[in-house]
Amino acid sequence: MTTPSRAFAPLDLAMLLSIALIWGVNNILAKLALDALPAMMMAATRFAIVLVALIWWIKPPPKGQLPLFLAMLAFIGPVHFAIQSIGLKMATDMPPMIVAMQLWAPASVVFAALLLGERVSGLRWAGVGLAFLGAVSMNFDPAVFAQGWPLFLVGLASAAYGFGTVLVRKLGGGLDPWATQAWIALAAAPTLSAASITFERGHIEAAQQAHWSIWAFIIFGAIVSSIVANAFMFKLLQKYEVSRTTPYLLLTPVISFALAAIILGDRISVQILIGAAVTLSGVALVALAERRFKPIAPAQTPDSA
Repeated sequence: MTTPSRAFAPLDLAMLLSIALIWGVNNILAKLALDALPAMMMAATRFAIVLVALIWWIKPPPKGQLPLFLAMLAFIGPVHFAIQSIGLKMATDMPPMIVAMQLWAPASVVFAALLLGERVSGLRWAGVGLAFLGAVSMNFDPAVFAQGWPLFLVGLASAAYGFGTVLVRKLGGGLDPWATQAWIALAAAPTLSAASITFERGHIEAAQQAHWSIWAFIIFGAIVSSIVANAFMFKLLQKYEVSRTTPYLLLTPVISFALAAIILGDRISVQILIGAAVTLSGVALVALAERRFKPIAPAQTPDSA
């Protein structure tokens, strides 16, 4: 049970800030890897590493809920990451995509209302509206409008992840976080590999030409971002409310914005900054209005490609 009035212990606060830093850095490293390798090949490689690391944690799926469990695995794993990886591969500038990656939170509110019949407060609906309004407003920047298709794909991937988190809630609180991550990797690695072989070309050439750092970036995404950061997050969610941890995680897109400008040389216009600020304000409003829900174990981060 969470304790709303409990102050963050220094080590826990450091852990929370490290999660934001890890995910913020990983967004940029993932883009560099996607620029060097076919999109689904890169995602499949990352999940294969996660699977090797966590295969020993796999447990039987929940009894009597196999169809729902498989749907959750599909939307959080291969569906989300396939669409997002393709969108990020196509993108020429990361900042708008980073904003679109945050839309999973407001999307989950909409799906929870539709599928679970959850009562949504006016404050949360306001947050949903702000988040989507901010994302749409970025298209008034001509450079972002030219990336309309990648932005749509990344937003669609976020919606798929938001739908998956609602399925997690529908399954109940008995999911083991390590087993769930292992199952997601088991669902994603072969599925994305098959999709890559079917629809992508030049795998061998890309692998041969890729600098060693590209493989280091993928390993970082698999081990540090997917496994270590999620382990930290699960530990924190056992002690603190989701609404108290999420605002700190809004540092993730801020870090990614800065690194996109410094490392990738991406242009960040005033229109993008305004849209990002409005979207992140909406996400924060959704988080702060969610105090009546118990936290669920994170199955996978949506902040990483």
